[in-house]
Amino acid sequence: MEEALFAHAADAHLGAQDRVFMKEGERIAFKDLVDTCIKDHVDFLLFSGDLFDSNVPSMTVASFVAQELKRLWEHGIPAYEIHGSHDNSPTHSSMIEVLEGAGLLVNASRVVQSGDLIALEPIIDRTGVKIYGMPGLREGREKEFYEILDREKLESDQGKKIFMFHSAISELRTGRFAKMEAIPLSYLPRSFSYYAGGHVHARSVNDLPGFGTLVYPGPLFAGWGIEDITDYSKNGGGFFLVHLSDDIKVDFVKEEPVKVVVVDKNADGLSSQEYAKELEPKEDYSGSMVVLRLHGKLKSGRVADISSEYLRAAYAKAGAKDVMVSRGELSGPEQRIVRVGTVSQLEETLMAENVKPPYKPELAKALLEVLSREKLEGETDSDYEERLVGEAERIIDDFLSSSKGKKK
Repeated sequence: MEEALFAHAADAHLGAQDRVFMKEGERIAFKDLVDTCIKDHVDFLLFSGDLFDSNVPSMTVASFVAQELKRLWEHGIPAYEIHGSHDNSPTHSSMIEVLEGAGLLVNASRVVQSGDLIALEPIIDRTGVKIYGMPGLREGREKEFYEILDREKLESDQGKKIFMFHSAISELRTGRFAKMEAIPLSYLPRSFSYYAGGHVHARSVNDLPGFGTLVYPGPLFAGWGIEDITDYSKNGGGFFLVHLSDDIKVDFVKEEPVKVVVVDKNADGLSSQEYAKELEPKEDYSGSMVVLRLHGKLKSGRVADISSEYLRAAYAKAGAKDVMVSRGELSGPEQRIVRVGTVSQLEETLMAENVKPPYKPELAKALLEVLSREKLEGETDSDYEERLVGEAERIIDDFLSSSKGKKK
């Protein structure tokens, strides 16, 4: 029987953090992953999507990742990846393709047409383990691929098999992911040794009768958004080391490159003056990133009475290396709470309410993503404008072509 030791990580979202202290944490977490792979002599690394937070990250982030992947390559450790919802682009242009072209990553998603169905071709690692990959798409659109996937062919293949995917599973959704776009468990091919999941930002190990061991490692570091940062402050990030032989053994490697403390305060029933007093630091925060999560409805006063500048100064005096004030869920008596959840969730709600047929929220979201991209290092204003306009035009052309095809 084939035996292998491999690392399984996902959802690094490199480039998501915009604060110096947290950017450092991103880099340390990814470097530690590579260090562990080298130190423990793993046979290969699996990365189940969303290596970057954007399909075109900054050159600083891309250069760092290339250097780390080169260290793996120099030690003879292949890195197999699949695209996640953040890695994919409507224009099919991504930094992932650049790294693959340089031989630093191997795309495990080998999708081929087979009549009315699609088939997946395996990568056969030097250990003899067969690795199949299904990419993730934005808005859970990979569901359409699963509906025409030739599962029978995958299930009939013999040997040790790994299925990489970047989707939530309906039957496994819990907590804040309960309403997440998902595919049913029945869409996965049965009888695989290991299912290397990504996309769900929560760690779990699931032994599923008739299938195998299905694992979500959760974010490598702090993902993106206030919910992920809050989870990281409680549980850390990390990845799994997996021993694959006749049995499966998984060991979690916890990552806490920087200390994050979330101060969660509810304003319900308090005046702005009382709430400000509640928010003042009451302990030592030396060496920590402090996230002040402000939410609820003040009984009197204004949200503007809560000074972010004062709070940052107060927590810095208490030893915090950096202070982030999240106040999007806080309202005063004269306000109603409009913003609930993450920025991404708000965007989806507004688009669903305001984008009317024949256009679709997915088109608006894709255009918003393109038009909100920053200039690349060394890029001129005219090149920047031409790049964004060109990508936006291609998205619109793809949408129009798709719409005409459906009418036929």
